[in-house]
Amino acid sequence: MRFAQSVSAVAVAMMLALPAGAFEPVGASSFNVRTNFDPKAVTHQTFEATLLGPARAGGPVVFYDLAESFTPLFTEIVIPAFERATGIKVEYRQVNGDQTVQQLIAAQRAGQPLHVDLMWYPNGQVRLGTETGIIANIPLSSVLPNARDLDPSAARVSRGYEHGGTVLPWHRNLTAIGYDTRTVRPERAPRSFPDLLAFARANPGKVAITNPARGGSGQGFLESAIMAMTTAECQARLFDFSFGPQDAEAWAQGPCLAPVVAYFRELKPHVEFTNGNTDTLNLIANGVAQVATVWEDQVFDFIGRGLLPPTVRLGLLSSGQVGDGDGMVIPAGTRNPAGALLFANFLMSDDVQVRKLGLVGSRTARVGVNVSALAADVAERLVPQDQVVTLSRKRIVATASAEATKRFVADVLQR
Repeated sequence: MRFAQSVSAVAVAMMLALPAGAFEPVGASSFNVRTNFDPKAVTHQTFEATLLGPARAGGPVVFYDLAESFTPLFTEIVIPAFERATGIKVEYRQVNGDQTVQQLIAAQRAGQPLHVDLMWYPNGQVRLGTETGIIANIPLSSVLPNARDLDPSAARVSRGYEHGGTVLPWHRNLTAIGYDTRTVRPERAPRSFPDLLAFARANPGKVAITNPARGGSGQGFLESAIMAMTTAECQARLFDFSFGPQDAEAWAQGPCLAPVVAYFRELKPHVEFTNGNTDTLNLIANGVAQVATVWEDQVFDFIGRGLLPPTVRLGLLSSGQVGDGDGMVIPAGTRNPAGALLFANFLMSDDVQVRKLGLVGSRTARVGVNVSALAADVAERLVPQDQVVTLSRKRIVATASAEATKRFVADVLQR
């Protein structure tokens, strides 16, 4: 990877193909951040020329990271490369995402915003952050040159909530089916929900399903089952951010989920429901489970750290499996928005996006990034790329997922 390549060289190459057009604040007539530059003068063509001077004058970029497993990527590779290329220092802090959101809200209400310039922000808190005004109303998906080819389903929407581009889709992940090739040959690995049921019946206790109420891989598996087993009419509002809790509860308690509940009741006697994503992976590591519901990036990380055997492989069910991810935001209390914009753009560059996938298994929301050059031993720890292209699905709105999980607990686990 050529991380030493200057931001100028990268920007110039991209600017040749990008349209002009200043960006406007999202959902308001003015920006909710203080700047020492004219936001409306920033276009793809003028991006670096407008921002580099103010960014250097603004001091270090304070960056909050909510994922501990990404620390080496940031501190050893990405941040040093950005600092060399721009002369702008980055102060890195590893934080708890949900707790930090509450701290940002409290500080904003007290009139003393926390000094955070760029934050890896939890996807489930986007609505709250927008409504409380802690997220800068800057359309990152429009203004950043390196965001020019974002997947439209990720560029302006988080779990069905339309934020208008203020959340930059930095990290994408996939739920998947993991299996250990020491005991399951690839051609025998379940490739559909009926396959999984048949395998569980033939191998009782050898399938681990993460409890949807205890881990995201289980909730993603439940959402994937909903998309595979319910009618188009039942799915009509599953990507509608206005699908409120009361409507979602009525939907989940109605007839739409009957085939999903029936499937899991049939599956239940033959599988192990676990108390979390890590518990599921531990069952594979200990040889108890042969097949399991997993997160792609977590399996990638566990194999890399020797916590799972390298014989574990991943695949998506033929009806598709959902994925999700978290984004980067510029908090409204930023003191160096110019530096935050430059750093965010750097994070979305080809080199960083490919390195991110190769080191921590984190997918990219940029459709134009070429990931085919990954080393064979790295690619083996990921879902095959052809399956990612054809079988990955976006997650349903959080309200519907939460109510479906409640019914799953009541009608499957507690029966």
